[in-house]
Amino acid sequence: MTPTGSPPESRRTRDRVVRALLFAAVGVSLVITLRGMDPGHLWTVLKGADWRWLAVAVLANAASQVTRAVGWNAMLTGTRLRFPLLVRIEFAVQAAAAVSPEGVGEFVRVGYLLREGVARTVTVTLMLVRKYFSSLGLVPFLVVLWWPGSGVPGWAVAVAWAYLAVLTVETVLILRVARTPRAPAREGRLRRIVFDARTSLGSVRHPRVFAELGVAAVATRTLDLVAAVAVARALDLRLTAAVLVLVLLSIEVSNILPTLPGQLGTFEAAVLGATAGFLGQAEGLAFALVFHAQQVLPQIPLGMMAMAGTSIRRERTERNST
Repeated sequence: MTPTGSPPESRRTRDRVVRALLFAAVGVSLVITLRGMDPGHLWTVLKGADWRWLAVAVLANAASQVTRAVGWNAMLTGTRLRFPLLVRIEFAVQAAAAVSPEGVGEFVRVGYLLREGVARTVTVTLMLVRKYFSSLGLVPFLVVLWWPGSGVPGWAVAVAWAYLAVLTVETVLILRVARTPRAPAREGRLRRIVFDARTSLGSVRHPRVFAELGVAAVATRTLDLVAAVAVARALDLRLTAAVLVLVLLSIEVSNILPTLPGQLGTFEAAVLGATAGFLGQAEGLAFALVFHAQQVLPQIPLGMMAMAGTSIRRERTERNST
């Protein structure tokens, strides 16, 4: 018999096979897309990058971690945490996500918030809510894809409509689930977990919290777009607003796929797919690599410093309390 809480061997094998096939598909698509590319031209594009615009992109990325923390500050009404701590946790989570398999970064968040008195069920539920709002924050920018003369291909418009349809369904489900729950009529661990999860959505039911989450999400996506514009300017690539929004949409959709640490491979494939027809192979790969690097590389040292600072403060608090 399989131990309680451990997935069956057949399921684990199936997950490994599906993950391997997805990685293989991404690898094949990259090889096909970049076949015949001139590495020398790629190096020329990368070497000519303007470091001043790259600095703008990095600053926008760092600022987006603060706006994400604003969203968490709005949701955590039951357990009020100091905002600087939430910012450090956000940097720590992003650093963990950059160097570990998918989902591990959020386990770091669960651990940090658990030490601050936030139950696992509450954290996991709010993570799903934050992900929803993060996706919702991209919606206002999708309007540029329908502008006359935007030049985006038909498949991009279809993906945008599908994205809106999925978010509409999620909105209906969240509004339905977020209603004040009744206590379970019968005892049971699963019923208790569901009740606790729905109870933790209490803060989201308040219009003020809902509005703060929406504003924080739009601000985060604005900073993502600023970073994309800055990277394009750094590499002297003339990309329209519609193409850059399509890049963000493609990256967002690629997040549903199992990935290597830091979205390595799937991120580049998403960017290359979005810029195909607008940039050459070398220019497209250069943009993908630099845009990915400005998101991942600064987060690792900043996140490690945030984790170290949080641990030191925790130890001092524990010593002072004894």
